Amino acid sequence: MRPLFSAETRRRLQENDRKWYIKAILQTICTFLAFLALILFADATAITNKYYPSPHGDWTDWMPLFPVLISLLYNSLTLLLLLFRRSGKPVHPAWDVGIHLLIWSLGIPSIVLSVGWGWFWWWQPVLVKYRGTIICNHWNFWSEPCEPAIYTAGRLEIAANVFLGLLM
Repeated sequence: MRPLFSAETRRRLQENDRKWYIKAILQTICTFLAFLALILFADATAITNKYYPSPHGDWTDWMPLFPVLISLLYNSLTLLLLLFRRSGKPVHPAWDVGIHLLIWSLGIPSIVLSVGWGWFWWWQPVLVKYRGTIICNHWNFWSEPCEPAIYTAGRLEIAANVFLGLLM
């Protein structure tokens, strides 16, 4: 199997930054996590807007898209710069710290608001009547057999918040 980089390129990368290989692996993992979180938040927003439309949309699901998009774009850009420029430091360290602080400053409130206003807080157990029938009245309104979209959106929100937390 042929190595990804020649011996000269590996030597140059090692001279510029001894931890370039670990940084490239971490940026690849962060890009993958951001992509998964983006898909999950977008899907939760689409389900919410389809079944429970509001004039302002589901802001608790689209608000976390900002740190996820910033992380996805930044990590993929720096990874591409590392691979194509073949220097150990593709961007200035101040940019690196600034972008990560921006992701953290947008990500923490996004997680807090998304978890605080998530659909999973509406989940309730099913109250079954005699002979196993489920009646969708005010007692069972938020149960899974009566409102399955809330459970789907809630599960997507939980998974997306976990990926956003791992991303940070």
